[in-house]
Amino acid sequence: MRPGSIQAETLGASLLLAAAVILSAGLAGKGTLGAGVGVGLVLGSFNGFIIKALLDRRAPMLPTSILRLAMYSLIALLAARILGGSVWPVVIGIGIAQLVQVGVGVRRGLRA
Repeated sequence: MRPGSIQAETLGASLLLAAAVILSAGLAGKGTLGAGVGVGLVLGSFNGFIIKALLDRRAPMLPTSILRLAMYSLIALLAARILGGSVWPVVIGIGIAQLVQVGVGVRRGLRA
């Protein structure tokens, strides 16, 4: 992981956002919901690292995208099972992490 890379910035922003969501949801009495979204944010922030590793290995994009989707679906189901809540907060957290990555990429592009 290179410091200052889009992936590293996404991970950092997602970790901060996950902490804020977990704390806010806990204070609101919705700890399981907050934990699900927080776990999803952390899990989703690793997607950029996985994509980069696959691109560096010149792996075909379509099959690896399907495998990543299946992997994230399975991990989301396992995380929800461990947390004892619904899978949707975890999936929403993963989606928010993707939006964070888009935001980091756009910000980086506007600065260039």
